[in-house]
Amino acid sequence: MTLFLTLLALLGHAFFWIGVGNRIHACGWRRWIVTGSANALAAVAAAAPPTVAYWYWGNYARLAEIVKFPADRSLGETLFAAYIVLCWIVAPLTLARLVVMRYRLRTPSVVRYHGRRRAAIDPHAVEFGVEETAHHFLTRLPRNEMLRLDVVDWTLDVPRLPRPLDGLSIAHLSDTHFTGPVGKAYFREVARVANALTPDLMFLTGDLVDEAACIDWIPDTLGQLRAKHGVFFILGNHDLRTGDVPKLRRLLTQCGLVDLGGRRRRIDVAGCPILLAGTERPWIVEPEDHSDAGGTGGWSGTAETRPFRIMLSHTPDQLAWAKSLDADLFLAGHTHGGQIRIPPLGAIFSPSLQGVKYIAGVFHSPPTIMHVTRGISSDIPLRWLCPPEVVKLTLRSI
Repeated sequence: MTLFLTLLALLGHAFFWIGVGNRIHACGWRRWIVTGSANALAAVAAAAPPTVAYWYWGNYARLAEIVKFPADRSLGETLFAAYIVLCWIVAPLTLARLVVMRYRLRTPSVVRYHGRRRAAIDPHAVEFGVEETAHHFLTRLPRNEMLRLDVVDWTLDVPRLPRPLDGLSIAHLSDTHFTGPVGKAYFREVARVANALTPDLMFLTGDLVDEAACIDWIPDTLGQLRAKHGVFFILGNHDLRTGDVPKLRRLLTQCGLVDLGGRRRRIDVAGCPILLAGTERPWIVEPEDHSDAGGTGGWSGTAETRPFRIMLSHTPDQLAWAKSLDADLFLAGHTHGGQIRIPPLGAIFSPSLQGVKYIAGVFHSPPTIMHVTRGISSDIPLRWLCPPEVVKLTLRSI
């Protein structure tokens, strides 16, 4: 029993601090604050078990007695006992939640079809970058799926999609994370795969470039993306790491991509108006020009003339924002699908205020349908049971 209770406490301890870390990485704080806080908490969480074992094991070999809380126990001992009890509670509750979320029917009724296939990537395009970094060896680890790109198809029944837009196709890409350890040639192949989908619209939802030196990759990679009615982008928290966001935006727009960061744009497809809007909050907070979404500026209309609305954010935590603008479709990334999935629990790590609730896939929170992509790359090139993806959404009117 002592061994079981010890393992249960350690598991609850891990779940508790992973949950805290997930929420810290979802905050819009400055990078050094997020990194410093996360590293400090990770150090404390890692050091706690051996420290506790060293100082308390002799007195608390029978952990079941901790819950008695005798009156003569010191404040430190009482706090320790309370934390152990907390861990005992957290462990089974988190396990139950992960199992339920992993195995429940998560595909909403708006999904008509879902399929995926391995992308035909040129094997010569997965060479590593020339820079010698500690990350290179990770891509060589057995079963690392970092360079095994999936093409994922979703066909969605969209309640308010105008009939003339039936069959509208959208390519959704996110989290390319240009850093160097995964070479530029690979991302040229990603662009080729995305263009082969021949979408009507293409959207990039942030974390495009991490390193300033990699901004110059854009003309040969993301700058080659094409869609019938335009390619649109927003930035994410990692784009701030370049230290030159204006240059990044300028080069993307010079290549023909349309900036939706804190902006809105109205386009016409098949004679129907579509309103596009993006937010880069909470990391890039600038005045946004769609605060009047409910009334003026071309947002409103009758049931017959109401524009179809597509909203972009780097993080799914902005779902409430999209719903406040009465979005029909909301696209996000940021979570990487968890990047590492552990059978049978699935994803555990997710930089979201919602934890792993919106880790990846399609979700329906009326009136808004949300798609969260696993993304294409990462600053740490390691994926297990969570391959990168280029996504095609086909919208159907009902």
